[in-house]
Amino acid sequence: MTQLTGKSTVKVDGSELLTDLDTTINVGGVSREAVVGPNGVQGHRETPEAPTVSTTVRHTRDTDLIALGRIKNASVITRTDTGDSYLLRKAFVTDTVEMSGGNIRLNWSGMGLERL
Repeated sequence: MTQLTGKSTVKVDGSELLTDLDTTINVGGVSREAVVGPNGVQGHRETPEAPTVSTTVRHTRDTDLIALGRIKNASVITRTDTGDSYLLRKAFVTDTVEMSGGNIRLNWSGMGLERL
């Protein structure tokens, strides 16, 4: 029987983060939007989209919130329990870092996403 992905790990420059099960990968590329006129859809407009990775990190005594917010030009590797891996190149944290209830939501974007 085929194994389905149920969890993944996230490493930043080789250091594994203590993450929740909620990692999200957006491969980026092109998003399309319908262009509508008085008689209906006339076509579509394309917009380039950057790849992104989002996850929740658990706070521990060793977690440096300020250092997490300063991440840039990093290699972010997401590896699933089915053996699939993705590399977000030249990644940077996109939002300010906020901790709530011992959880930190990190959102990255980068210069490209590759399947390893």
